[in-house]
Amino acid sequence: MFKNLLNMIKNETEVEGTDHRILFASLLVRAARVDYDYADAEKKQINKILKKKFNLTETEVEKTRIEGETLESNTIDTVQITRQIKREIPFEYRKALAEDLWSIVLADDKRTDYENSFMRTCIKLIGLSDVDGAKARHAVLNKIDDKNE
Repeated sequence: MFKNLLNMIKNETEVEGTDHRILFASLLVRAARVDYDYADAEKKQINKILKKKFNLTETEVEKTRIEGETLESNTIDTVQITRQIKREIPFEYRKALAEDLWSIVLADDKRTDYENSFMRTCIKLIGLSDVDGAKARHAVLNKIDDKNE
């Protein structure tokens, strides 16, 4: 029991000292893995977002995503990640984060109840409203529709 408690404290400390790009990547990975199907389309979308957001090389993108995967695997609770993201990312950029998260969830052309539940919770955890989350989802769906036309 004490070992589990110590691990939780250790994991929280690890999240707090993490580069914001890796934190960002870990939240994207969590969104991709929430349906227990971490598809190649989702990995490609994560890479695309990381490259665009942080102006990274292909090698840096791959490294950042892999470090994000590791952090996500070692972090028990989404709250640990989102709490630190709220400290690192100004409010005005969080709507774009919501769109990025939705683009990951929708990248594999499937939307599960797990993903819907995760997104509702995550939107609130990053300090946005349900309306902001819905607008972000619609913006991503519109981009997908425009791309398919």
